[in-house]
Amino acid sequence: MGTATIPAKGGDQDRGEVRPVEGADQPGEDQPGGTCGVLDQMSDDRIHLMGLIVRTHRRLTDSLGRELEQNVGIPLVFFDVLIHVGGAPENRLTMSRLSADVALTTGGVTRLVDRMVEAGLVARENCPSDRRSIYVVLTPQGQAVLERAVAAHIDGIDRHLVAHLGDGDRAALELALNKVLDAGC
Repeated sequence: MGTATIPAKGGDQDRGEVRPVEGADQPGEDQPGGTCGVLDQMSDDRIHLMGLIVRTHRRLTDSLGRELEQNVGIPLVFFDVLIHVGGAPENRLTMSRLSADVALTTGGVTRLVDRMVEAGLVARENCPSDRRSIYVVLTPQGQAVLERAVAAHIDGIDRHLVAHLGDGDRAALELALNKVLDAGC
């Protein structure tokens, strides 16, 4: 008996399940049991769980990013920088800290900050105590955009995530995600 990917129940078009298909590719003498180790692993609940996390993240970031662009005029990656810089003491972060916070290389952050400086959202300032460090600082325009973006983002989170979860679901999800993060993965 062979295997095939078939649509999952419940209308989720992105998720397929690997199930045996009657009459397809019968196992030969060199295939004891009819499947190899990889196919057995594809039905593992852990792979399914990770797939749900990845697909949910992708859908949420796509939807929320598209809405930020439409409603505020900034891409999600700009919002990520604004929220980190705006949440830092004195609305400033070093370039190296920002690079770690937004998970980009130093070169990637440099190019991103260049674009945001051109847009008037942030400025660069030299650190008076360490000539090697440069701060990224929120401008007044950046502060205003951040305030609009936070309101729009919260609205999107409510519609795309929170509305689909009860209080117990949200608490359980937060607890589970914190456990994974606290494990240092």
